[in-house]
Amino acid sequence: MKRKNYGRSRLRKIMVFAMAVIIIFGTFIIYTQLTAPKKEARSEATTLARKYAKLKTVKNFYWYNRQRTYFTVTGQNTSGQDVYVVIAQKGGQINIYSHDKGIDEQKARTIVQRDQQPRKITKVAMGMWQKKPVWEVTYLNKYNNLCYDLISFKDGSLVKTIQNI
Repeated sequence: MKRKNYGRSRLRKIMVFAMAVIIIFGTFIIYTQLTAPKKEARSEATTLARKYAKLKTVKNFYWYNRQRTYFTVTGQNTSGQDVYVVIAQKGGQINIYSHDKGIDEQKARTIVQRDQQPRKITKVAMGMWQKKPVWEVTYLNKYNNLCYDLISFKDGSLVKTIQNI
């Protein structure tokens, strides 16, 4: 009698272990598939930034979607200057902006915090709006509604806002 229970218990443990392995492996596969487009975009944008902006080190990568999609790579060029390299997904147009010619991500966050008092900032990304560099700050307002502000890279002014999406 005990041998039968022992066999069932052992089989049950093996089945639980096998299911755990399958779940972990499946989760890994799904995660890999979901993050692949961003990794590929980052890799391609970094390659272009290194080639055309002479980027030596890479600090950040941003993915911006509004009227068009832009990838922005930040870092330091071979001259030691901090730059933003904004690359259009279609057409591959590349714009290079010196870090000291505008505001940075933290300043854009501070502007939105001061003006909108958001509950939570969910995303900050640099891109282009009407041929001008902007910071897109996406956030949840005090009513937990999704909002976004476009902040001018040049002077920190509000370019566009959409509230309560």
